[in-house]
Parts: sequence; C-alpha cells; structure tokens
Amino acid sequence: MENNQLETYKQAFEDLNFILDLTHSAITITNGEGVFTRISKSCESIFGVPESEIIGKSAFLLEKQGFFSTSVTCEVIRKKKRVTIIQKTAANKTVLVTGTPFFNKEKKIEKIINISKDITETNKLASDLKRLQAEHEWLKQELMKRTRLERGKIASESQDMKRIIELVHHIADMDATVLLLGETGVGKGYMADMIHSVSKRKDQPFISINCGAIPENLLESELFGYEKGAFTGALKEGKKGLFETAGNGTIFLDEIGDMPVSLQVKLLHVLDDRTVRRIGGSAAFKVNCRIIAATNKDIKDLVKAGKFREDLFYRLNVVPITIPALRERKEDLLLLANMFLENMNEKYRMKKTFSDEAIRVLYDYDYPGNIRELQNMIERLVIHTIGDTIEAEKIREIIEPSRANTHSEEIIPLKEAVEQLEKKLLRAAFQKYRTTRRVAKALEIDQSTVVKKAKKLKMEVHRR
Repeated sequence: MENNQLETYKQAFEDLNFILDLTHSAITITNGEGVFTRISKSCESIFGVPESEIIGKSAFLLEKQGFFSTSVTCEVIRKKKRVTIIQKTAANKTVLVTGTPFFNKEKKIEKIINISKDITETNKLASDLKRLQAEHEWLKQELMKRTRLERGKIASESQDMKRIIELVHHIADMDATVLLLGETGVGKGYMADMIHSVSKRKDQPFISINCGAIPENLLESELFGYEKGAFTGALKEGKKGLFETAGNGTIFLDEIGDMPVSLQVKLLHVLDDRTVRRIGGSAAFKVNCRIIAATNKDIKDLVKAGKFREDLFYRLNVVPITIPALRERKEDLLLLANMFLENMNEKYRMKKTFSDEAIRVLYDYDYPGNIRELQNMIERLVIHTIGDTIEAEKIREIIEPSRANTHSEEIIPLKEAVEQLEKKLLRAAFQKYRTTRRVAKALEIDQSTVVKKAKKLKMEVHRR
C-alpha cells in the first residue's frame, strides 16, 4: 500500500515538472519568505539567468541585484494580496506578472505562485505598427477588434471576469431576475446590455432607466404609464410605461437602491403577479419582459435601515452578479486601455500610443472611478497630448490631482454635494446653450425640469 502511494506521489511530481517545463508562461513558486523553491523551464530565457541562480535565492535579494525591476513576490508579501505588475528583466524582457499568495490556517502566507507573460513582442508590434501606420492601418484595426468589448462578448484576462462571463452566458436565456452589484463605474450598464444581447430577447427592446435620477412622481409614470386625464398635465391620449414599451424585451432598472419605498411596493407586485396597471387605470396587462436591476449600494444595509423592502430584495436577488472593481482585476487594464485608446483615436482621428513608462503608471493607479474613470482619463490624454506618444508625465498630471482631491476635500452631506454639483452643471449649461430647450437636450432631461430647477436657483432663462 505504501509503495503504491509513493508511486502515486512520484507520478504527480513528474507530471507537475512536465507541466512546468511545457508551459510558455514563466511560473515560479516561493515560500512565505519569498525564497524561490520551483521555477518552470521558460524562466531562464525570460529572466536571463539559469535555474541554479534563482532556486534557493530570496526575491528581495534578486530585486536588489537587478534581476528584475520590481519583484512581484516582494509586493505580494508587503501587501498580503494578489498583485499584478509589469517587470523589466535582466534579459531585457518586458513581462506582465501576477503573484498570488496562498495562506495557511493562521492566515500567514505559506507560498506564492507567480505567472509571467512575456509582452515584449506585443510592445514591439505596437512600435512596428506606428512606423507603418499609413500602409498597415487596416491591420491595426483588425488587431484591435480582437480585444474590443463587442456586443455579446467581453474580452478579459481576469479569472473573476471570465467566471462572470461564463455565468452570464449560462443564465442569458433564463427569465430569472438578475441583480448587478459593484462600485460606480465598473460596467453594470454594459453587463446588463450584454445579458440582453446574448439572450433570446436580443431582437426585442432593451429599455434602461436610472431610478435615482428621476423624481418619484415622474418615475412612477415613466415605469407604469398613465391613462388620459390621470393627473394635471397628463397627455390627452395617456402614455405607455416602460414595462409596457419593453414588451418581450428587457428592462434595466439602474440605481435600484435609490427607488422610493412607495414605488418598491408596486415593483414587487409586478415581480409577483407579472402584471402592470397604468396610473389612473383599472385594467391590468401582462408583463413579459425580463428585469435586470443594478446598484452600487449595499442593499442589505438599506434593508436594515428600512430604506429598501426585504421582500423586494429577495425577489431581485435571484441571480446576483458582483462585478469586481478595476483595481481588483488589473490583468484587464492593458486590454481596456488599448480598447479605449483605439476608440478615442478613431473618434478624434488621432494615432496615439502609450510609452512603456506610461503603461507602468496606468498599472500603479487604483482607479476609484473604475472603468468609467479609465475611459475618461484616456479621452483626456488623447486630446491633450501633443505628438503621437502618450508619456507617463501626462498621466501623472491627471492622476495626482485626483489622489489629492480624494484625501483633502471636505466631507459634506451627500444631498448638499449633489445640489452643489447640479447648480454648477446648470450654470455651465446655460452659459453655453442659453435656452432651456437646448439645455434640456444637452442634459437629457425634460425642458419643464430645467425651468423648475432654474427658477429654484433664480436663474434667468429663455424658452426657445
């Protein structure tokens, strides 16, 4: 029996060595102190040193000796979490490396596994394309399309996102309600659109509404519609609600955590009975659309505070999907940055590229505003960069004030902050567009709403 077990362990050990030697990615394993215990064969060519000079050596020592610019192992030990960085190695290779810690029962790091991907050729390809852009622009466009977030498909290197995408495709054709969770800017709206796009409802309407951006009385009429004469100012012929308009498609209720409690009751009835009744109406009609909701708030905390109905939470929380923050999936950063850069180049007819140092600076930032912040940042960089290369210093000019504002701004009540921003936005819009009609179009709100807000702020308006 013992011989059989020994033979099994021996075979497993040989299999592991075979896998390590076969893989094109460089794989290293260290103990909890950062001392290398195993490495794959490809490490020698990527790091430019033989196995004998790595095994048994400390990552801190090798970092000090310049074997690589920054040791991901050292960063994992310092931060006690998974870390993704770009390294320059002694073999003059540029590698994207992710270090993953494994903890023991005492929550101490027991080992660290690092996986390095050589991206030297990727950077070289970008340089070649730049030199040959006139002749090979079409090829560049084709290459970028492969990494673009297309309809029904999200390209991702992150394992967490790959699992989410797999789940989305699994539940796409089911009618179960989906609740999208995650910080502001992580892409909940895009994920909702993706669910719709890969489902059997893809040829039907996709209706989106922000529950936190519309006053309660207007939100009710938008969602459920109203009969003629239902209230003062109602259209003579009445109006369809979004549930009715969605038909057999999908309705996306963004910022569901901001929905007033009185409307939560009506929404619960829709989910339970699958019927909707217009305001002022007596007849109910069947709801056939799929419902996807999203919020950046902790709904469980809202339930405890009495601001969100517990029964509605359970009805929405059938398929919860938490989209990780960008700082938690840095593996996707280069993919997203290149995609946004390509989009902005096309939009502004530019041919910008990132320098190697600029990419490192992008990786070092935590992006509190997530993917939306990255997208806006790259648009600013494309507009403000003179020349075809976006340098690290340009990125730092954007990032450093953001970091300063995050820590130094005075904390004020959220309602007051929203009012200040709304006032500033309205004044800027009136200064540029002059009339309530044009301001309403620019802000994508009703002209009557613009008039009311301007009157409240004592602004002079022109109704053209």
